[in-house]
Amino acid sequence: MIQQVISHPTLSAMEKLIIDHISWRLNVPPTSIHPYTHLEDDLHLDAVDILLLIAELESRFNVYLSSEEANSIETIHDASIFLQRHAA
Repeated sequence: MIQQVISHPTLSAMEKLIIDHISWRLNVPPTSIHPYTHLEDDLHLDAVDILLLIAELESRFNVYLSSEEANSIETIHDASIFLQRHAA
């Protein structure tokens, strides 16, 4: 019998830091937050909460996102992409 191995994508360092921050901020276990966790639908954040969270992440990583970039963030992965792009 051939055993099929299913590999899970590894988290980037940035995604891990974002997940840790959100976990701490929202008091949610980090094991329940994944790269494609939706900020509004899965974490039940409203538009103001999302913008405040993004502002915290900008401050933590010492980057600035344009309002268009900030408004297009819907998931942890989205935030990771934009923050990595500006941190580089």
